[in-house]
Amino acid sequence: MAQSLSYCGQLVKEQDPDRFLISMLMDSSCRESLWALFAFNHEIAKTREVVSETALGHIRLQWWRDAIASVYEGGAVPEHEVMGPLSESIRQYDLPRKAFDDLIYAREFDLENIAPAHLEGLLIYADHTQAPLMKLAMQICGDDIGAEPVQPVAINYALAGILRSVSFHKAQGRSFLPTDLVAANDVTDVVKLVIEEGVAEGSRSQSRFLSASDQLAQIYLKQIKGLKYDVLSPKMAVSPPFIALRMLAHALLS
Repeated sequence: MAQSLSYCGQLVKEQDPDRFLISMLMDSSCRESLWALFAFNHEIAKTREVVSETALGHIRLQWWRDAIASVYEGGAVPEHEVMGPLSESIRQYDLPRKAFDDLIYAREFDLENIAPAHLEGLLIYADHTQAPLMKLAMQICGDDIGAEPVQPVAINYALAGILRSVSFHKAQGRSFLPTDLVAANDVTDVVKLVIEEGVAEGSRSQSRFLSASDQLAQIYLKQIKGLKYDVLSPKMAVSPPFIALRMLAHALLS
């Protein structure tokens, strides 16, 4: 009989299926800690969507900041389905506090509901919301973070996600597309420019986690190119074919 998933595992499977897929390609010994980390990321990333006012968003993010601080300062860990497993992972893998603080700080940008003014601003946002998370995941997986090209992979992964979510963000009255490009181009041309000028060349990595993350980003970016950069097309809601098998094959051949 198949073993049921933990709370964090089930949450990530339902709310962040891409990272859940990546986690299933990692050693089973580190999956629970990866799920706790990704569940935490989901909780802070969804803040903009679950609050009605900016002030409430800052309060929610401050709760997570205080909860993380309590773990590192030896205080009581708040009773929360994610914080319990996450605190254990922090201690087990000696995860750095700064990375968590950086992720929470990056999510404060979402609350302002302001699109980046230019491509550089978008790339900075992509880096700040993804690179610390990837470094934490790599530390859990036992990778040599200093020897790996984390930043370009983090940016590629974030851009793939942002571009695939343009329609979703539009329905919310939000946009992450650079305003200077939007002012002079239609959406398809903006997306094309973001990919051509913002996406880094794929880098070979010794890290299975980083390699899998980059491969998944490339699959999604290829899908966008195949749709002629029309990210508003209903076809964007359809996952690329055989994505799990393609990821598995890449992992086996890497």
